[in-house]
Amino acid sequence: MKRFLLILIAALSLFVSPALSPSARAQDDEPKDYSIRLPGADGKNYDLTNMQGQVLLVSFGATWCQPCKDELKALEELKNEYKNRPVKFFWVSVESSEQVSDGTLKSFARSVKFTFPILRDATRWTYAQFSTRQRIPLVVFFDKQGRFVAPAHAGMQAIDKYKQMVRGILDRLLAEQSGAGARISNSRTAN
Repeated sequence: MKRFLLILIAALSLFVSPALSPSARAQDDEPKDYSIRLPGADGKNYDLTNMQGQVLLVSFGATWCQPCKDELKALEELKNEYKNRPVKFFWVSVESSEQVSDGTLKSFARSVKFTFPILRDATRWTYAQFSTRQRIPLVVFFDKQGRFVAPAHAGMQAIDKYKQMVRGILDRLLAEQSGAGARISNSRTAN
């Protein structure tokens, strides 16, 4: 019963928009340095700004979220399709360590059968850089120069349609020449 209540509280907290979230407070139109620096469930610290030369796909979700599980299965298939290309996949749990331990996150990854690194955004400050809405899964992309490519995509659809959308973005980013044509935006809303 206690675990059920913790999961229910976590689920509700994702759908209640905090009035003073970082993105709600940031109303300026100045260019933003979008970045992801988070601890991993493997004990390492990840700084995704150090991965220039790679296209990055970062998905935010939670272990209790069924659409997130479906998305992760699709992303694992895509990861295998792009294994010989400069694309890196990351999953970011928006759950705190009090809600879900690192061991549980690793068990979750094994059960869903995804193999990319698991990061933790317990405060949801990193998530709030990309969306003012509280909807998961949320996927964001960074080009080879480490720039956020807007807009972020929220929600899950039919798996084949979702994979087609992700492939389109990855293929476009992989085809771009260094420094040419990346779509960069301050957009704070997800589709």
